[in-house]
Amino acid sequence: MNNLFDNIRIVLVEPSHSGNVGSTARAMLNMGLTNLWLVNPKKGIDDEAIALSCHATEVVKNARIVPNLQEALDGIDYVVGTSARVRRVSLPIEPISKVATNILNKIQKSDEKIAILFGRERTGLLNEELLMSNVHAYIPSNEGYTSLNLAQAVQLVAYEIYKQAVEISDLKEIPEYTHLHKKASVKELQGLYQHFEDSMLQSGFLDKDKPGHVMDKMRRLFQRSELESQEVNILRGFLTSLDNKGKLK
Repeated sequence: MNNLFDNIRIVLVEPSHSGNVGSTARAMLNMGLTNLWLVNPKKGIDDEAIALSCHATEVVKNARIVPNLQEALDGIDYVVGTSARVRRVSLPIEPISKVATNILNKIQKSDEKIAILFGRERTGLLNEELLMSNVHAYIPSNEGYTSLNLAQAVQLVAYEIYKQAVEISDLKEIPEYTHLHKKASVKELQGLYQHFEDSMLQSGFLDKDKPGHVMDKMRRLFQRSELESQEVNILRGFLTSLDNKGKLK
C-alpha cells in the first residue's frame, strides 16, 4: 500500500502560515502520505512548522519548495484541484470519494503520478491554477458553513484515499501495472495547449485580445479525453505541419 502513496504529491500553493504547513504534514503522515511540495510559501520551514508537525518532522524537513506551480507539477500525470466553492471554470466537479477512487485506479493500472492542489488559506486557488487540474474535487459539508482550514482539508482528502487504499489492499489480487498506454503528463498537456493557442493565433482563428474562452473549452475537451503521450505527439506533429504550410504561403 505504501507504493500507492509514493505516487501522490500534496501541493500547497502559497501557504501563509508555517504552522499550517506543520499541521498539514501531521495530517498527511497520519494517512501514510509523505510527499509534500510548497509553492512560494510566505514563510519557510521554521520552528513553528516543526512544532506543529508533531512526529511528522521528516515530512516537513523533506518538503520541496518551488517558486511556481508549473515546477510543482513537473513529472505529474494527473492533477486534482481542490476548492471550497463552485467556480466558473470548465472542469468536471466531483466529490472527493469519487476522485479518490479514480486516483487509486490510475496509480494501480498505469503507475500514474498524482498531484493534489490546495490553495491559499484565505482565497484558495486562482482560477488559472485550478484550470491546470484535470478535475475539481470538493468535500461534501454543511452548506451553511463549508469553511475548512488547510490541514483539515488535507486530512479529509488523505483519509478518503487511505480508506479506499486499505480496502484495495484487502483484496486477494491487485491488478498489475500496465505501461502500454502511458497517459500524457501535465507538462506534455501544457505544451499541447500552448501549441494550439499559438497555431490558432497565427491562423487568425483566435482573437489575440480575447483567446481565453476558446482555450478554456479546448483544455476541457482534452482533459476529458485523458490523452496518451503518443496522442499528444500526433496532435503536435499535425499542428507543426499546419504551421509550416502557413509559413510557406
